[in-house]
Amino acid sequence: MTEDQYRSLATDYHWYFDDVALFLGSDTPGVRAAMSSLELEACVLDAACGIGVDATALVRRGFNVTASDASTEMVAVTRHRLEAAGVDRPDVITSTWADLPTKFEPERFDAIFCTGNSIAHAPDAEAAIDAFKAFRSILTPGGILVLDTHDWELVHEMGSRVEIEPDIVERNGTRCVRTYSWHVPDEFGDPHLLEIAPIFIDGSHATLRSYPVTMWPFTRAELSQRLRTAGFTSVALDAIPGDERYTATARRPKPKHP
Repeated sequence: MTEDQYRSLATDYHWYFDDVALFLGSDTPGVRAAMSSLELEACVLDAACGIGVDATALVRRGFNVTASDASTEMVAVTRHRLEAAGVDRPDVITSTWADLPTKFEPERFDAIFCTGNSIAHAPDAEAAIDAFKAFRSILTPGGILVLDTHDWELVHEMGSRVEIEPDIVERNGTRCVRTYSWHVPDEFGDPHLLEIAPIFIDGSHATLRSYPVTMWPFTRAELSQRLRTAGFTSVALDAIPGDERYTATARRPKPKHP
């Protein structure tokens, strides 16, 4: 996506969350379970904060939250959302995953969340492993990494298609129909294109906006192997056959004492 598209998507992306999701954050059971497992006031990084939905939910749960994203526009929206939630001078930065160790001291965080299918933006195995190594370096020993992602094997099997959310979201007199258009190539390893396409309805007029997002798929086995290659242990995936999304968790190992 271009910077202009990110800027516009940062403005429109809240339409893809209903009011409950905007308050509670991710609706993925594995992500919510991981949130509930943390101790109060744990230091948490939302490493793909987007518009700040999960970061704000983490704050409401009583954690010390830092948020980062590679998009300056998304970071600005997250900062505003956290301020609106009562956070004084929220800790939100613009950073790629690979650069995170230059932004924070080692072993800073008890947990890192990378949700919203974000890890599929890593264009190959090397980039994903580099990101995981960066996460590992700033996690405390025993700290947890939480990812949620599409089940790309299922996405590929379902092929190109258009999906329309059944509920129309209405805010401040504007109504929005939320649609997605999947462009799935023949080869699994080739980039998959997801077009986020909200339709805004104003009286008898409808306006379509389009935000194409390129993603690089991976199998469940590949994700597990990449996490282990980056030095994580206790890798677990809660994938259920037929479910389009799952959560992966992994931990930075604690040092072994003689």
